[in-house]
Amino acid sequence: MQKRMKKNEIKTWNPNKEATFKIDNATINWEFLKRMSKKYKIIALFGKSGAGKDTIQKWMVTNLPNMKGMVNYTTRPKRDYEQEGIDYHFISNTEFAEKVLDGSMLEATEFNHWFYGAAIDELDIDKINVGVFNVYGIQGLLQDNRLDVLPVYIDCYDKIRLLRDINRENNPDCYEICRRYLADEKDFDKIDFEYATYLNNDNNAIYFNIHKIPQVASFIEGQE
Repeated sequence: MQKRMKKNEIKTWNPNKEATFKIDNATINWEFLKRMSKKYKIIALFGKSGAGKDTIQKWMVTNLPNMKGMVNYTTRPKRDYEQEGIDYHFISNTEFAEKVLDGSMLEATEFNHWFYGAAIDELDIDKINVGVFNVYGIQGLLQDNRLDVLPVYIDCYDKIRLLRDINRENNPDCYEICRRYLADEKDFDKIDFEYATYLNNDNNAIYFNIHKIPQVASFIEGQE
């Protein structure tokens, strides 16, 4: 016969010894509870145009264990060097609006009449998700209590950024490049959240040390 608990009696369960416990007729699984309370972990890379955010994201996902790359959504036109489903999911304004309305988007921002956003279906609860965001997108992520977010600012000298942007397209739109540079100066003027910084000035860099930044290393260790 199962022993009934007396009124005001306190019983503790040890998850290392007991896989489940009961409350009245309900059986509760420890792993289920742990999973329900677990947050999605995101390393949110951000930086000015040409800083190398996308290259670093791809390196981290390819070379570091337990990483998952996030592919964000945008309504802007695809650039010459970009690929659908790798750099972005390129969708229409109507499709983007539907994702916002049905709650699929973690965050959504508008920039130069184009929309950008990250969807929750891009996240893996058991991995560290690595994505590229703008400043306003990160502000949105930090307000979501389902997420554990580490912003990492990718810094780079202006001259190097400019040369990268010019050289990565066969026929670069110099007006658009200049517009992005001017917009960056405004967007990055005041950042109201804490972040780690990685300096990326070497075009031939192997980004083996980005995970050794103290904040990044601590964030990764917390997932293990």
